[in-house]
Amino acid sequence: MQNKGVIRLFAIVLALVCFWELSFTFVSNSVETNATEVANGDADKRQAILDSMLNQEVMNLGFAKYTYAEVKDREINLGLDLRGGMNVILEVSVRDILLNLADNSDDVMLRKALAHTDSAVTNSQEAYVEIFFTELDRLIAEAGGMRAYTDPALFGTPSITKRAGVNVGTEEVKALIRQDVTEAVDNVYTVLKARIDQFGVVQPNIQQLEGSGRILVEMPGVKDPDRAKQVISSTAKLEFWKAFKAYEVIDHLAAANTRLRDLVENPNASNEEDADSTSDDTGFNADDFVALDDADSSATDAISSPDSSGTEADTSAASTFNPLFELVSINFNQQTQSINFGPTVGFVRVADTAKVLSYLNRREIRSLRPANLRYVKWSFGTKTEGSAFVPLYALAGNRENVPELSGDVITDARQDFEGGRPSVSLNMDGVGANTWARLTERLSQEEDLFDQAGSGFETPGEGGGDGRRGYVAIALDGVVYSAPSVNKSIPGGRTSISGSFDIQEAQDLATVLRAGKLPVPTKIVQSDVIGPTLGAEAISASFSSFLIALLLVMVYMILYYNFAGIVADISLVTNMLFIFGIIAGMGIVLTLPGMAGIILTIGMAVDANVIIYERIREELANGKDVKLAIRDGYKHSYSAIIDANLTTLLTAIALFVFGTGPIRGFATTLGVGIVFSVFSAIFVTRLVYEWRLSRKASITFSTKFSEGMLKKVNIDFISKRKVAYIISGILIVISIASLATKGLNQGVDFVGGRSYTVRFDQPVDVQEISNSLSEQFVGEDGTVYSPIVKTLGEASQVVITTKYRIDETGAEVDKAIEAALYEGVSGFYASPIESEAFLAQTDESAVGLVASRQVGPTIADDIGRDAVLAVIFSLLAIFVYILVRFSKMQYSFGAIAAIIHDVIIVFGIFSIFDGILPFQLEVDQAFVAAILTVIGYSLNDTVVVFDRVREYYSHYHKKRSLSSILNSAMNGTLSRTVNTSMTTLIVLLIILIFGGESIRGFIFAITVGVVVGTYSSLFVATPVVYDSTKEKNDSAE
Repeated sequence: MQNKGVIRLFAIVLALVCFWELSFTFVSNSVETNATEVANGDADKRQAILDSMLNQEVMNLGFAKYTYAEVKDREINLGLDLRGGMNVILEVSVRDILLNLADNSDDVMLRKALAHTDSAVTNSQEAYVEIFFTELDRLIAEAGGMRAYTDPALFGTPSITKRAGVNVGTEEVKALIRQDVTEAVDNVYTVLKARIDQFGVVQPNIQQLEGSGRILVEMPGVKDPDRAKQVISSTAKLEFWKAFKAYEVIDHLAAANTRLRDLVENPNASNEEDADSTSDDTGFNADDFVALDDADSSATDAISSPDSSGTEADTSAASTFNPLFELVSINFNQQTQSINFGPTVGFVRVADTAKVLSYLNRREIRSLRPANLRYVKWSFGTKTEGSAFVPLYALAGNRENVPELSGDVITDARQDFEGGRPSVSLNMDGVGANTWARLTERLSQEEDLFDQAGSGFETPGEGGGDGRRGYVAIALDGVVYSAPSVNKSIPGGRTSISGSFDIQEAQDLATVLRAGKLPVPTKIVQSDVIGPTLGAEAISASFSSFLIALLLVMVYMILYYNFAGIVADISLVTNMLFIFGIIAGMGIVLTLPGMAGIILTIGMAVDANVIIYERIREELANGKDVKLAIRDGYKHSYSAIIDANLTTLLTAIALFVFGTGPIRGFATTLGVGIVFSVFSAIFVTRLVYEWRLSRKASITFSTKFSEGMLKKVNIDFISKRKVAYIISGILIVISIASLATKGLNQGVDFVGGRSYTVRFDQPVDVQEISNSLSEQFVGEDGTVYSPIVKTLGEASQVVITTKYRIDETGAEVDKAIEAALYEGVSGFYASPIESEAFLAQTDESAVGLVASRQVGPTIADDIGRDAVLAVIFSLLAIFVYILVRFSKMQYSFGAIAAIIHDVIIVFGIFSIFDGILPFQLEVDQAFVAAILTVIGYSLNDTVVVFDRVREYYSHYHKKRSLSSILNSAMNGTLSRTVNTSMTTLIVLLIILIFGGESIRGFIFAITVGVVVGTYSSLFVATPVVYDSTKEKNDSAE
């Protein structure tokens, strides 16, 4: 063995580095185990202990010292499915970027191009901006080319012309637009990174998904997913507007209400008896309104909340149809018969807010606005907990639609208290401070014209007016958090935001304001939430299956190969050390599919050893001594090992390129496993044998049990190929028939929607749960979205999949759906469960919502396309590789035929047995990973046979027929085929039994693929090579 010293040194150094990287995980686990024991199972206390130890030294090696925070940062990075947490993909609204660049133009051509792009993007792999260019170019061409991108109504705006110049062409404008889109996505990424860093998540992962305008955010161990979603998706667009007083807009609302009678259909027109009465649902119930406190701001000493104590809204029924006032309960005081003081115009049910805005912004209603309300902006306030209403405000807009002051001037934000209630204190830069001082000065001197408003109401108080000056509305993302009155000018750029939020919400608001606003809106197009309980169970199941599989494979190798089996086990353990060390050192996220990839590597890692050992046994059988047999056995095995593992590596690359999240984790660990299994099998084992040979110690490669096994087998595979073709044909026909009739159980990855994993405290009936949820999942138009409910493992755990509100995103939508989910399933618990406990997803929650997943329709289409591309890429790469390596197209035909055969049958079995087996057979991203793994495994087996065929053909093609050479090659590798399949199947069966519910379908697909792939390598791939070869040399027999 050449370069033995270099290889030994490299192996030792690599092992030491891996031990070093893994030591951080061992220390971290030790610290956390001690914290768990001290906390006596109390999760909050345990977390408090760990938080207090962040800066404490926990690892001292003399030459290096590390705190718990540093150790934690370098431990193995467990994925969300192993430790619990949240995975979110946000999509940047390129549409909004384009509209901003066009100065929000209402141009018909621009709007039509955007609408066409919105429709086309779901079925295209191109970026949104490129599709938009194609659509706009087409519309310009259809208009006879009379318009250009530089048209002022398109992108010939001052900001564009200032940057590009006056005489700029279309391509230059496109380049600027592309640049702005890229910069906007980069800025969103930067802001998100800053927010998450301040959010306090350990080992977060944030990455841009190239070319898609999407950003992946992984937050392991996050305790409150809804809060986390709010922090990362909130635009944080802070604005300060002058707010009109209620009496200043009441006349316009009255006129609008009158005009709407002619524009809106009266639902009671056909029932005159109901004309004089109003349903309880349309009037405002004073009990539902929580009055604001009249408290002066301690932060500003000049701002106080409007006085609305003792307010009551008008609940009297109108004598005629009142389309607006039946939705807006005017902030009217019954006792004084006047409009209440302050900027609160009225109160609107949350469900009616969209309709109210549509009424107030109708062209016919806008035409009624007086001069002072020409640019009025209608906005709603925050909803008080327990109330179904939100306040309505009228903000003083302007022609440019820009606020008096924006959040860009904020330099610092922190959670504070104001009047004993949580608030957020703000500091501004110099420019902001000056603008704020001028604004507050102007508002503090604003005259109170209540008694001059002509409202027809009695002027309250002596001298008229409410005794206060102007009001400033503080709005975040279009929602007014507070609208305090301004009593005097406020210098120094200090102010605060108060509202109906708790301490945690105030802290989160301060976090997003410090990190800065998102330059453009984003929406969550995919999210996965795994509760810590489910994550802990996944770790336990994965670790158990890993140990059992490792031990069984090690025992099997010793029983079959004697001392050589021990050497293979040393290689296997070394391989595991290398894999986990590299994962820890490179910061690779270890997911549940990734863990499955490592466990699968155990079965496949011994394949290289088996190839070598079977070759050495052949050399020994030919009369060579042990030393020469080992040398020639290794020498003649290299090509088969390299070819077999490179083809599997191609599928891992395809998975990494086209997959996301957990699937990339699987691809990464599979790829790392392949590389180090080859290194360990070829070099580590050889070092052991060289050492044994130097000491003249005995080396054995078989036991009495295995000595003559499969050595004298001589099966005529080629003559039986037609029977195999018939069997395969029948299986393929049955599979296609099932796929055509029954189809596949497609998961939300491919069809979009939301799925929830719910655990009960007793067995439940899935049909009853589906019926109950159907009553809750009802759209505004009355459409019933009946969910699909399936048992997951035990009868007390189900997966609920629904398309209810699939096109809507946001924290409020998620909360509304979760509330409906709770209402639908809460009655199926033996012991009553509160909503908070049901949704908690804490370490202690053994029942309730344990996981959730959301995939928007657009990303579902993308996942489907990527899956198809991954398979096509794999097949093309494999075809070309085999063609190059074996120089004959017949080998490529045989390999591709076997792969297509295996894939169709796996699909068919998934279709046939879905609903029959006691676990889910759902087609999702993990299933695509399984299919690609099957392709890799099937090819691995096939290539080993082809390699032997190539060797025999080079020696015997003139002396023996092609069928004889092919049969000899298959019989010669039969022992290797059986042993590799056995070790792999042992591992797969262990994972299938002990590996956890969520990956059983995934592992089942690979298990079927291994069985079918072993069959196809013998009865499909090689026979196809025979039938597609013209020169069979049958006369040589």
